[in-house]
Amino acid sequence: MRILIAGYSNIVQKRVLPALCKILDITHIDIASRSRADTIVMGDTPVARIYNDYDRAFSESKADIVYVSTVNSAHLPLVQKALHKGMHVIVDKPAFISLEDAKRWTDFARTARLCLAESTVYAYHEQIHSIRSAFRSAQSLPSRVIATFSFPPMAEDNFRYCRELGGGALLDLGPYAVSVGRIFFDNEEPKEIWARVCARGGADDIDISFIVLAVYSQGRSMIGQFGFDTEYRNHVNIIGPGISVCVQRIFSTPPDMENEIHIQQNNKGRVIAVPASDNFLIFLTRLIDAIKAGDYEAFSRDLLADASALHRLRASALEDGVCR
Repeated sequence: MRILIAGYSNIVQKRVLPALCKILDITHIDIASRSRADTIVMGDTPVARIYNDYDRAFSESKADIVYVSTVNSAHLPLVQKALHKGMHVIVDKPAFISLEDAKRWTDFARTARLCLAESTVYAYHEQIHSIRSAFRSAQSLPSRVIATFSFPPMAEDNFRYCRELGGGALLDLGPYAVSVGRIFFDNEEPKEIWARVCARGGADDIDISFIVLAVYSQGRSMIGQFGFDTEYRNHVNIIGPGISVCVQRIFSTPPDMENEIHIQQNNKGRVIAVPASDNFLIFLTRLIDAIKAGDYEAFSRDLLADASALHRLRASALEDGVCR
């Protein structure tokens, strides 16, 4: 298969390209970037073509799949181009800024028999399987999730501080907030969701942190704190009858990191070691296998479910017509 990467982001350089190079089904990689084409270092990467113009890339590339990794505001036009060209599409989260666009283009992809997926890759790490196994062994199910993903401020020119580019904590970190409940509560969307912005910053006075409470069926709930205005914290605690599970670095586990799952069960603690796991490699491999098999509806389902919950989360944070 051939893949075109639209956007030469840091995540593409650090995680996507190294993962793609390990997948035997990927024979050619094209890269398009308006601002960084001159900085692309090929090295051992099987890069076929480098483009400094997206229109030319979509016109000339023979790619089967497009991976969109740009600022959030640029996702929509690139997804449109790719789908109209008959290409399968992977998009960094949030795939779309509006729920209306998410619905329209997932419908378009389904009709065209194309895959449209959002790269919520932390869900594919082996530690997620280990957490579920711990609950099964305890004959229990998760009923509470407490999540925190917050980190120090970024450079002032980072797009996450720019409203026009789709910045803000609600869009940047909201996908983690809405997906963590779906992942541990059997793909269920929340019955209720409540959010408030805690702090604002940057030249655009944009949302830089928020809190969220989501309620699910059977008395299950998720509470979370997300932002880029504190010391680094990346942690999830999943609680159920008779068992509590804690995991650090769950949302962005490095591929070479041997993580630990801390379990408290019947007032006794133990630790499960999780071998290093490349969630980008696992996600991309499963996606490519699904495309080859023509069975990729689950990816569109997850994208649309998270887009719907994210829309509700952002709507809840509205005050006087502005996300606060």
